[in-house]
Amino acid sequence: MADIFAAVDLAGIATFVGTAGVAIVGVAMAFKGITLAKRAVNKA
Repeated sequence: MADIFAAVDLAGIATFVGTAGVAIVGVAMAFKGITLAKRAVNKA
């Protein structure tokens, strides 16, 4: 069992998951920024 866990490279997986998380949060913030910009333009 220890050999199986030793063979799996968790560092690469953790890097991928972290990068994907940052990308998802970035996209969500971009959409929120567009919404806030539209609201600001409408109020101006």
